[in-house]
Amino acid sequence: MIDMQLLNDALVLVAAVVGAAVLVAAAVVGAAGFRQRRARTAHVRAIEKHLAAVAARQSPAPTK
Repeated sequence: MIDMQLLNDALVLVAAVVGAAVLVAAAVVGAAGFRQRRARTAHVRAIEKHLAAVAARQSPAPTK
């Protein structure tokens, strides 16, 4: 028969490993989301700058 303390220790070990895996997965998902958000923001800013430059070239020069 299996010793009850050994079974409890094994269950605690499995729970600790699963918990650590969940924490690592959450950290990876959070980091990836943050990185994707920063990249998207940088791309939007680059597009805005490009559009502003195009608009500045196309607008007529003010005359007095």
